[in-house]
Amino acid sequence: MRLAGFFPKSGRGRLILAFILILIIGTGAGLKYKTSRDAQKQAVFAQTLQSAKDDFNAAKSLVSLNPAEAKNKLEVAREKVDKALALKKDDQEAQNLKKQIEEESSSILQQQNVTDFPLFLDLDLIKKDFKAKFLSLSAGKILALDPDLGSLAAIDTAKKSNQILAGKSQLGEASLASLNGNMAFTYSKDKGLIRTDSTDQKQTQVAKVDEDWGKIIDLTGFAGNVYLLDDKGQIWKYLPTSGNYSDKRGYLTANTKADFSLALRMQIESSVYVLKQGGEMLRFTKGEKDNFGYSGLPSAVKDPRSFFVSSDTDNLYLLDSGNLRLLVLTKLGVYKGQYQSERFTQFSD
Repeated sequence: MRLAGFFPKSGRGRLILAFILILIIGTGAGLKYKTSRDAQKQAVFAQTLQSAKDDFNAAKSLVSLNPAEAKNKLEVAREKVDKALALKKDDQEAQNLKKQIEEESSSILQQQNVTDFPLFLDLDLIKKDFKAKFLSLSAGKILALDPDLGSLAAIDTAKKSNQILAGKSQLGEASLASLNGNMAFTYSKDKGLIRTDSTDQKQTQVAKVDEDWGKIIDLTGFAGNVYLLDDKGQIWKYLPTSGNYSDKRGYLTANTKADFSLALRMQIESSVYVLKQGGEMLRFTKGEKDNFGYSGLPSAVKDPRSFFVSSDTDNLYLLDSGNLRLLVLTKLGVYKGQYQSERFTQFSD
């Protein structure tokens, strides 16, 4: 009976009291819901941020072990920290992690900005106005060909000494050159395939101009043999014999078809590699198509100029002028690192 005295006797008063009670209950429920939602949001934020930290730490630990996976972990960490900041944009810990990821991404991706290009050799020391358009490296020597001057020179990489091996009268319209040990090979439109011994400058004609040849795009010497990359879809192989060299043989098997119409360069290290315009790389082993595929690249190859791979190196190096970089890859195309500079647009080989 005493409690009854606290309730309004009029209908209007009771209605107001009921409204107030409903408002209190509703506000309490709303606060409870907001508190629950905030707690859920905080839990998702904390979980996302911790996962971003874990992926970032994993990326740093995988740099030398698995560069491609390190790149993947870095990208995932970057995505997760952005999701965390979308939940709590002013969180200092998340902002600091994002900043750290950006600061260390270059080292994780093994991206090195190159500003210093020290001069290795002034080519005027070989011959005035000498310009090397094609280079070849073997056994501690660099072979350099200047097609315009018609000069072929060898440079000792340790001593930086140089010697001219042949001139225009011997090479004719030479446009390609390759060094294999002491043997320097040149392809000439008018004289065919010529071998020059770098020790005594003795010359041997490996093959005369052949009507079966299409446009010869590149040549490479390997293990004493000579290989010509033909845009008709074949790689011609010449083997040394007791007298001179064998007739041409097709390196690719009868069942192996290849399109070399857009090929740029060829290199050999037991397998034969062919680089095409647009960045596609073909690999052949014992005359048959073999596996090669880019993996883990920060960005796709854009405008390749040349590449280098050798049985003496662990890596494959690709000059990608379109992305201002020199890529370092495994011999199967897995990303390991890159050097970056605007100067890479100026290089041809």
